Amino acid sequence: MAQRFNHEALLRARLELELTQEELAASVGVDVRTYRRYESGEVNEGGFSIRQPARRKLIERLSAELGIAAADLVIDAAPEPPAPAPKLFPPEHVHTLQRAPHFVGREEILDELWAWASAPEKGQTPGVVALVGVGGAGKTAIAERLVTRIGDAPRHGGLFVWSFYDDERTEAFLAHAVRYFAGAEAQAGERLEKLLLALGSGPPHLLVLDGLETVQASGGASRAHGELEDPLVRRLLVALARGLGAARALVTSRFLLGDLAPWADAGARTVQLGPLPPTDAARLLRSWGADADGEALARVVRASGGHALSLAVAGSYAGAFLGGDLRPLDPLDLAEAARDDPLARRLARVLSAYAAALPDAERDLLARLSVLSAGADEDALLALASASPRVAGALAGASAESLRRALARLERLGLVFRAGGEPPRWSSHPFVRDHFRGLLPVSPSAVQAAMSPPSEGTLIFAPRQKPRDRGRLDAIEDVLRTLLAAGQPTEAYRVYSQTLGGFSHLGLVLGEMSRGARILRMFGETTNPGSPAASLAWSYRLALLYERGLYAGALGDLAFARRSYEEHNTLIEGASELSHLVTGMRTLAYTERLAGTLSAARAHASRSLVIAESAGLGAHMARGIALYASIAHDLGDIEAARAGFSRLAAMGDARVARRGLWEAEHLFALGQRAEAVQMTEANVAACERLGWAGHAAQGHVLLGLAVVDEDPAEASRRLAAARAWVAVSGEVEMAARVHELTARLALARGALFEAAREALAGEQLAEACGLGLFRARLLALGLEIALARGDDGMTVRAKDAPDRVLVEDAWGRADVLHWAGLCLSSVGVAEIGKRYLEEALVLRERIGHPGCDATREEVCRR
Repeated sequence: MAQRFNHEALLRARLELELTQEELAASVGVDVRTYRRYESGEVNEGGFSIRQPARRKLIERLSAELGIAAADLVIDAAPEPPAPAPKLFPPEHVHTLQRAPHFVGREEILDELWAWASAPEKGQTPGVVALVGVGGAGKTAIAERLVTRIGDAPRHGGLFVWSFYDDERTEAFLAHAVRYFAGAEAQAGERLEKLLLALGSGPPHLLVLDGLETVQASGGASRAHGELEDPLVRRLLVALARGLGAARALVTSRFLLGDLAPWADAGARTVQLGPLPPTDAARLLRSWGADADGEALARVVRASGGHALSLAVAGSYAGAFLGGDLRPLDPLDLAEAARDDPLARRLARVLSAYAAALPDAERDLLARLSVLSAGADEDALLALASASPRVAGALAGASAESLRRALARLERLGLVFRAGGEPPRWSSHPFVRDHFRGLLPVSPSAVQAAMSPPSEGTLIFAPRQKPRDRGRLDAIEDVLRTLLAAGQPTEAYRVYSQTLGGFSHLGLVLGEMSRGARILRMFGETTNPGSPAASLAWSYRLALLYERGLYAGALGDLAFARRSYEEHNTLIEGASELSHLVTGMRTLAYTERLAGTLSAARAHASRSLVIAESAGLGAHMARGIALYASIAHDLGDIEAARAGFSRLAAMGDARVARRGLWEAEHLFALGQRAEAVQMTEANVAACERLGWAGHAAQGHVLLGLAVVDEDPAEASRRLAAARAWVAVSGEVEMAARVHELTARLALARGALFEAAREALAGEQLAEACGLGLFRARLLALGLEIALARGDDGMTVRAKDAPDRVLVEDAWGRADVLHWAGLCLSSVGVAEIGKRYLEEALVLRERIGHPGCDATREEVCRR
């Protein structure tokens, strides 16, 4: 029977004897790297045999040293179970992509996409391919052809199709994707992480994401053109571009994906769709029924600019109403273009002619169908037909049969398509929707209300119980959108703040961070006079800006959070109510600290504190002093940090919540663990009594780190408590802290591969979200684990590690230099290793780091 080395027994025996790995390795006469392979179980990879004399001798020495029988160290391996059949994924078409009835050209692009999508391994191919072009260029049609070519048979890798045109809710997308790829439900805060884990598991999964521009910025004061507005979508695409198993994504958008620029031509590739060549353009016109001589055809092709949708609509119009004759189209002047989107806007004249030529019922049906981006089913349209004549228009009193005939005709003309679902829904191209929506004689909200009337009680501003059910949340969000479309931003804001409970309920209780951020985006830029936000009362605009920052910070979009707080603070400058400015300056300082821009953080904290002191705002003073002291600690100004925390004690401050946690972290870093633990235990108990789950979670992580080496079981309990909060909230700062504790716990158990994986995941999260402070800590931890593993790839990583840490971050830089120096010294890069250790010693001595003696010993040893 096959055998294996019992590495669990080895680990248990070493811990019981209170030996280090180095001590036991030396006592049995092997180097520590070899010993670690035995304790971690790596020697069992590929089977274990003691036929080698050297291995037999080592087993004998371990047996004698630990008092364990050799037969207990080398045991029979359980028979290998038969390999399970590989899981097959039936394709998941959550949304139906619009099919081009007549698809012409683009063969080369389709062939390249087919080779990319069907490759069993990703290899050197990009993780993200973006089809980018103006509206109507054919992006969705190409994606649909690729999906159709892949087929509906179950695949080794999943195929997941989502249209942001139909549903722009990121939380709904993530929930559905996790169910499909991971086969499980997940709470709001853990969906992205579970999805990334499932996608990175190996199979060549493919996501097709249509209409990404709906979650991209169109450019403004707050965001650059094309910037992804939802941080969760950004993190998903960045992870795919960086490399996530064999997973890949095809996305379509009108905008370039600037967030993926660092991976251009490697992990991310952009395919820009230009105009159709003249021969393909002529073929497309004829396929829609145009029948004309070469010159008439050429004139329309030239006037259209080769724009696929313009050609399709022109050919369909000529075939349906002009007997195929293209000449009457000449006076429509297809070449006239608007400034912002020249190719797409050439459609306006043709669509106007179409609207005039369609029967009244079909024109009014298309105009009203265009109100709902996700389309409408037959029941919704019948409800509309029974509405008032002013709202229903020529559809008033229409029967189901007449509606079906009208829809069938519009489908033949290429103006609508079946959007899938059960019962099937009908929708149209976004550009067609935009044009026909403008023909409505009533407000879109009136049509929406007729098609999907709000449930009873939706407009109650302050319900006794805040909503929790996803369906009710969706309904209230629709009401919000309707109110804004109707020009009632104040009522919309009251629904958000009172019915939904604002950030305190929607974000902190439900973890619906993406939903909250999306709702506040509906109000538009506060600096744009034409946006709904501009007409809100001053106090509402203040709250809107502040809560935008809270959502962005929780989701890991620190850059946008900072811009929101800055705009908040600018708006309040000069006002008599100073508490809002004090809070805004302090929250901005907190965000700058997370980003690692410590000098800016200190300046904002200082100003906040000065204003609080001058206005006699006692509670704000305590919070400001604690934050300032914590930033001083990060900068390595230990005396200033001590002075600040001492001042809090003299004030009689209770030191609960964050200000107590900051002081405990300061004490823990200086080696005063007992005092830090005592303070934090009391703090966690107080926070749990007050319902401050986020603060309690941070305390649990700190307590777990304090006992991780001596009491792994207690550390695991603390970790579970902190994870529960992250699962609800998705708060990225806490997620980074949880990664750190998880890695430390795995390191203490000797599970080095797991430890390395967790440290790297935390580092990548910190990098993606701009958490400079945590990136340094997790980088240092990763180097420590790499040294323990004897990782062959650590040399390059250790060499450039100090360059990846902010100079201001004294503690993070000191630890990175120490572990990078040890890593390089262990692989023979002695000169650089010693230099790093010497730099670490100078820095550690300056800040009073408890690891000074260890660094000094290593320097002397070199």
